[in-house]
Amino acid sequence: MSMRVGILGGGRWGQALARLAVAAGNEPFIAYRDKKDKPPHILPSTNDAPQVAAECELLIVATSAAQVRNAIQLARPGPRNRVVVAGRGVEPQTGTWLADVVLEESDVLRVGALAGPAPADEILNGGLCAGVVASQFAEVCELTVRALHSDRYRCYRSDDLTGVQVSGAIMPVLATLLGLARSLGGSGVGIHAMVLARGLAEGQRLALGMGGDPATLSGLAGVGDLVAAMSQTSHPYFEAGKRLAKGKRDKGPEKLARSLAALAGANGVEVPLTRALVGIYDGLDPLDAVSALMQRKDRPERW
Repeated sequence: MSMRVGILGGGRWGQALARLAVAAGNEPFIAYRDKKDKPPHILPSTNDAPQVAAECELLIVATSAAQVRNAIQLARPGPRNRVVVAGRGVEPQTGTWLADVVLEESDVLRVGALAGPAPADEILNGGLCAGVVASQFAEVCELTVRALHSDRYRCYRSDDLTGVQVSGAIMPVLATLLGLARSLGGSGVGIHAMVLARGLAEGQRLALGMGGDPATLSGLAGVGDLVAAMSQTSHPYFEAGKRLAKGKRDKGPEKLARSLAALAGANGVEVPLTRALVGIYDGLDPLDAVSALMQRKDRPERW
């Protein structure tokens, strides 16, 4: 039976999710902001966010991580709503996990997170992709799968909300490092492979330290998303890394790296790659940061 799927955010990501809802045989209903977004072409939409919350049991938040709090404040969802955040793990301003932002700003009781390698442009152009929805509540996963799963988009389920959120937060940091490495003179596939493998190990350690499942980082939300970032030369965080190599700083990845480094420190987790990126934002020469990483004491390969 068809369902109405509420989507908070009328940008390209929100429209892409709406297209997936249509492909799954459902009716999307997008809440867009007057000054921020334009009304999505053809797709059902309104600038009355509370109306979307009132008419849709499931709400998918498709804003940037920095705008999730505002989206929830505008929509005012309540206990009857199930809210899934399709953003990047951590609120950059505060370091708060996005699912916790929803709980802080509303009376919602059941939340989840959606992640994975699903570029908005590819979805809008009819491409095939997949993702994973995670929640401690089975009904949140079931509703999201029902809302989005089709022959265009495979939506997997997980009960590891922590692991999926850690994946969503650390993947942009690693993509930034990969873009940076691509732009350094003399770098090749070796340093890319090192960043990928050891970066995933950082994510596994952080997930474990926060009570999540390290294996989640080996799935769509982790390695799948990172491979997609490496394969897209236009990926925003990959491009941010290339700009950083030229001395140009992007606030998004910088805030995310600092938030993750702080979370890792609070949980006693070692994250040398993330801290190297923070060091570069603090003024350390990228080549010196690489040199410091290469000179670290040898150790057995493990998480």
